[in-house]
Amino acid sequence: MLFSILLSFLSFMIGISAKNNRSIREMITVRNCAYVIMTKDGKIGRRFIFRKGRYSSDKVLTDYDLALVFEDAAIGFKALALDGVTGMTKAMNNFQMTMVGNQKLYNFLGITIGVSMGMLKRP
Repeated sequence: MLFSILLSFLSFMIGISAKNNRSIREMITVRNCAYVIMTKDGKIGRRFIFRKGRYSSDKVLTDYDLALVFEDAAIGFKALALDGVTGMTKAMNNFQMTMVGNQKLYNFLGITIGVSMGMLKRP
């Protein structure tokens, strides 16, 4: 439940940042890709879509360029919300998160999440 709420909040915050933060708007204009953050069983997740300078989000978990797949919702919540900027790295190092798809796209998603949530500053 918390993981689902976190993903909805994350989607909302990225949407706000895409409208109000000039650097995020500029980053979005050069990306045409879809990211999914979900649990391994595929029951909880959200897709984040960056296409033609626009941002949108939905719950389609099968069509993506890169998916971050967590072992379960508790691990996903901890990695994204409680462990700070190193949360996803810790989960990956502990084999609790895997990346499926084009792993070169990971940095863009990480920076977008970090700036949107206030963990990172981008001038």
